[in-house]
Amino acid sequence: MQVTSTTNQNQALQAQQQQKLVTTPVEPKDPTYTNKEVYEASQGNLIRGDDGVQLTPQGQNNIDNKQADNETEQAAATQAQKDEQRATAVDYLAASSKQSQVEIYLAVATDGKHETTSTTTADVVSELRDVQKQNNAVAAYATYQDNQAQGKPALY
Repeated sequence: MQVTSTTNQNQALQAQQQQKLVTTPVEPKDPTYTNKEVYEASQGNLIRGDDGVQLTPQGQNNIDNKQADNETEQAAATQAQKDEQRATAVDYLAASSKQSQVEIYLAVATDGKHETTSTTTADVVSELRDVQKQNNAVAAYATYQDNQAQGKPALY
């Protein structure tokens, strides 16, 4: 078997292409933009000056407006949180006030024998019903006394 010393045509083509691909790298140049290009790209917020890129008065105004908007939003969020806390406190005080009114009423109605520390809602309701029965009995007796004074017969 004989091996030829000539290279394959395909291999020769690849070697030639690789030689063409090897080139010296060229460093990219910094693009220099005109003042008009910088102004348009920044939507009127920047211009190109002697010292580089500078902020325009319109750009400064836009920044100030954005900061004011952010501060307003943050103040509104803070106020909403304070309002929510205030509403919670008002609800708590309203519930405490109602409880205090019931305690005062029970203390007066039962001559101060009411203990609020160990009572449950069922106990409070039961005591209120008892007080209501006492009030109804007192009102019925007052009606009976009025009827007796006017000479009306008692209703049984």
